[in-house]
Formats: sequence, C-alpha cells, structure tokens
Amino acid sequence: MTVPPRPAPDAGASPRLSVCIPTYNRAPLLASLLQSLAEQMPEITQRWGMGCVEIVVCDNASNDNTAEVVGRFASQLDIVYQRHQTNLGPDRNFLSVIEHASGVFCWLMGSDDRVEPGGLECVVRATGQWHELAGFSVNMAAYSYDFDKYIPVADAVTLTHDVKISGLREAYLTFIDYYGYLSGQVVRRDLWIDVCRTEEPLRYLNGYVHVFVIGRMLQKLPVWGYIHQKCVGWRSGNDSFVQSGWLNRMMIDVVGYHSVTAGLFGSKDYITRIVDNKIARGHVYRHFVYAKSHSVSAQSLREASRKLTKQYWRTPAYWTHLLPLILVPAGALNMARKVYRTVKSAKGITQS
Repeated sequence: MTVPPRPAPDAGASPRLSVCIPTYNRAPLLASLLQSLAEQMPEITQRWGMGCVEIVVCDNASNDNTAEVVGRFASQLDIVYQRHQTNLGPDRNFLSVIEHASGVFCWLMGSDDRVEPGGLECVVRATGQWHELAGFSVNMAAYSYDFDKYIPVADAVTLTHDVKISGLREAYLTFIDYYGYLSGQVVRRDLWIDVCRTEEPLRYLNGYVHVFVIGRMLQKLPVWGYIHQKCVGWRSGNDSFVQSGWLNRMMIDVVGYHSVTAGLFGSKDYITRIVDNKIARGHVYRHFVYAKSHSVSAQSLREASRKLTKQYWRTPAYWTHLLPLILVPAGALNMARKVYRTVKSAKGITQS
C-alpha cells in the first residue's frame, strides 16, 4: 500500500521532531548526549518556537542513576521519560521509544552518541523540507570513546551531497549498510506506527528490528533522503553487543541483515543476495580483521570461518574478501594493515 505524502507540520501542532533515546545503564554517556541537545535548544526555540522538539528517553530498567541524569535536564529540555520495570531487550526498547513519542518525525538516537553542533537545527529544518519522505539518514562523525579525538573515517554512505532517493530497491540498497546505525536514522512516525500495528516486527528481535521497520516503511512510501552534514557524533569503543564476544557480535550482523532483508523481499530475491554480499565485504570483513589482528583463539577463528563459509560461499565477497582473510597468516595481515594505514593517513583517512 502506498501512503500519500504528509502535509508539512503546522506550528502549534505535534512537535516537528522527537529525539528518541533508548538507554540502559549509560547515565554518564546519556548526560553527554542530553548536554549536546541542551546547548542547541535555545537556537531551535528561537527559530521555530516552544514545543518544536521533544526528547523521549526509554529507560530499559537501568540500575544506575539514569533517572537522576534525566531530571537534571528537565528545565532545559522538553523530556518524556519512560522507565520499564524489566529489561525488554534492545529491540523492544527501540520500538517502545517511538511509541512514547509524539513528533511528526523521530530521530532514533543511541544514548552513547551526541548531536554535533548545528546538527539539531539541520534535522529540524529537514523535517519541514522533506515531510513527504518516509525518512532520511544523517551523516556521522567518529570520535574516540571520550570524544576528545576526532577519527577521520570514510563516510559510511558514499554520497557527497544532500539527496532524495526514489524507488524501494534503490533506496534500500543505497542505505542498507548504514541503516543498522541507529543514530543515523530519522523516520516519519505515522508510517513507523502503521508498520508496527501488527506483531510482524517482533519476529526480528535480532538487534536490527529498526532496519526491518524502515524496510516496511519504504514499501509503503519508497522515498528516502540523506543529509551529508555530520549531524551526529559516534562514540567508538562502546558497542554494547560486543559484551557477548566478538563471534556473537559478528553473527548479529550476519544473521540480522540477512533475515531482515529476506523477510522484506524473500530469501531468493536478488536484493537479498546483493545485501549478503555487501555485508560480507563490509561489516563482517571488518569483524574478522579485528579478531585476527587481536590474537583471538584459533578455535574461535575456525568456528567463525565455518559459519561464514556456510553463509556466504555463494557470494563474490566470500572469494574476494573473506576466504583470503581466512587463509592469510595473522602476522602477514598485521603487516599489511600497517602499510595500509600509513598510506591512508597520508590521504587523511584511517581504517578502523
């Protein structure tokens, strides 16, 4: 079903934007995020009026001082705070935070990230200019864990300007590598809620339920945008999924992207094959490089090699990227990475 464009938001109606923050035991990091929003809110209020932006925090039964941190910003931000009595898991919290929002658009935001200077204004402006879209992605800047060092990585989306992409398959394939990054996505709430009226998204509680919902949204309204300005700052070294071990973390990407795409298009559709290939040569390749260069046990590497061969042997990326990586000795790999980093540093780009 195609959904008609939504009119531009009216002054005095619902907020233009809800910044939707699912969180769990990240009070100090959440404080940094809320501070970045508070610093930019006066300009937003002056330009678009009170009530233009709301902040929605869904606390997944944290046992730290998250509630206290939220309370400290209550006078500076229009905050909706919801604390779950039990931990629902990350995916259900992603869904819950938008249920508790009331904005025309919702900017999904990891509680360990921050909004870059000027980023909030850029996104609010886009909600008025791009109200006919299903949503849009915003570029990100990478930093060290303490945000004290900028990391010049290549943009995850290889677009050099703001753009609208029309067409379900073109939009999905353009952004699928980036959809997994929660803080880079701004979605039209009415479409999101419409997709979530059924229990279908609950079949995809694999860390990427939001990607599935975005895919269904695109099937209803196949237009997606991209803002090249770096609106969000990504904090490196804080992937909560890593706590279960690198192999399990890698398999979240392997299983998550495949199952979501197969659920949207069918397991035999060419898009599913293309996405498998993209994830294999991108996310999965980087996970394996990290493991092999950080002295992960031989047994773990063998198990990973077996799983990757089973999943990807039909893809070109398996033969061009994964199999050579599986076979290369760790010492040779580290030497090659050192040379690669030296060359890239000269060009102003580093490889993670």
